[in-house]
Amino acid sequence: MKITNDMRGLILAAMCLLLFTTAASAGEKRGFRAGQANVMTQNIYVGADLFKILEAQTPEQVPGKVTEIFLDILATDFTDRAEAIADLIEEQRPHLIGLQEVSDLFTQCPGDAAIGGSQPATDEFADYLQILLAALAARGLDYQVGAEVINADVELPAVAYAGSPPQPVLPGCTPDAGLPFFDIRLVDRDVILVRSDVQYANPLAMNFSTNLTVPTAGGDFEFTRGWTAVQATINGRSFVFFNTHLEVSGSPFARTVQAAQATEMATILGGIDETIVAVGDFNSSAEDGPVVECAIPVPSFDDPTVFPCPTPYEILHLAGYVDSWDYRGGPWDKGDTCCQSDLLDNEESELDERIDLIWVRPPSDHYGGPVVRGVRADVLGDDPAEKSPTGLWPSDHAGVGAEINIRVPR
Repeated sequence: MKITNDMRGLILAAMCLLLFTTAASAGEKRGFRAGQANVMTQNIYVGADLFKILEAQTPEQVPGKVTEIFLDILATDFTDRAEAIADLIEEQRPHLIGLQEVSDLFTQCPGDAAIGGSQPATDEFADYLQILLAALAARGLDYQVGAEVINADVELPAVAYAGSPPQPVLPGCTPDAGLPFFDIRLVDRDVILVRSDVQYANPLAMNFSTNLTVPTAGGDFEFTRGWTAVQATINGRSFVFFNTHLEVSGSPFARTVQAAQATEMATILGGIDETIVAVGDFNSSAEDGPVVECAIPVPSFDDPTVFPCPTPYEILHLAGYVDSWDYRGGPWDKGDTCCQSDLLDNEESELDERIDLIWVRPPSDHYGGPVVRGVRADVLGDDPAEKSPTGLWPSDHAGVGAEINIRVPR
């Protein structure tokens, strides 16, 4: 994990936000009118647990673990799952969609990564974005890419043959026995899709300045994350639509990165004095509480400096963001969105936490009354009836769709 002065500043800002928030001035009350926006967030899932790579104890074990990951990606076939995700979008018909884990997979056969080569894999194996857009078009749904950010770009070797008798792992790849490897390259993206009848402008895309470096037996890899945004106008009402995927919360080091990324997000958007709808996989829940244990490896991961830090959920809450799920009508529903089994073949849903969120933040001239009202929100893809044609869950995450009446001054 890279520790920079900027990161320390972001963590300090998060703590200040937690400890010294003040109430905004009420000001003169004004009348309001509501404008409805239909939005959705969906982590579409690469199709495997990438952290399996950490199970490799030596460089020689890395290709075997990468092969396991690749076989899981084949088993959770995104072409099949895209049909189920497209069905969810067809049902919701959102104006704007925030997508996370929009993967682009490339291969190289024979590979050179196992012997220290640096030639990037360029043979496209699967472009998840184009696969999903094709599934949407087949349903007569017209969406276009409003903004896209390229995050992590990682390439590792995999063994070319597996099974008994050995068969090619990558279809059509039969490299020489002297170098029985192929390379698999993952490019991670976050994408905003915009419905064709929605007016939008000012697309923005950026990577976070603080990211988690993952030490593996095959070397250290920085898993870069980022965000996208557009200014959308729906029924004459304008707002900023923001989409992101924050770091996971699996360790105190990762939670430090989380807090820094959430604070960076709040800081960047703090300079925009408009209504903001922020969606994404925040890897943070209201149930996590306001403060968790974070750590910085000083001078090493074996000797960390541990300290309390706010969760992303708390950082955004204190920055004035409203969790739209709390304002939904209808019967009470916890709204869990994560996570199904790695292979997506569990019979009943295993979702047990709500980390895929839709936030709304008002502009500074919002006086009195709720930020949103009359929210219709649903978890999408958590019903066995919504599985893919071959019986897989659409993703390890459920999506969230919401029709939000955003209140704006007259």
